Amino acid sequence: MALLTLDPDGAAQFAREHSLPDASAVALSTDPLVLEAVAAAIDDANTHLSRVEQIKRFKLLPVDWEPGGTELTPTMKLKRKPIAAKYAEEIEALYQA
Repeated sequence: MALLTLDPDGAAQFAREHSLPDASAVALSTDPLVLEAVAAAIDDANTHLSRVEQIKRFKLLPVDWEPGGTELTPTMKLKRKPIAAKYAEEIEALYQA
């Protein structure tokens, strides 16, 4: 299972290259073309991982995680407890799917 966010710079470039009208995280997180590209990238990455390390299900979140924010420390480390609390519904839904 994985919660994913888009890289803001990469998302903006992807939106330009594919003529998507809205490059916001909210719009791109539900765009079928973006979801397909993310799924393809995950499938490619999974080929380099053992079965237990592979991502089987994921949720693309409609937010940007900024350093020093709720989800990341200033040095870009994950704040696991706040993430687990804030995204409990999304995590539970991944396990129910």
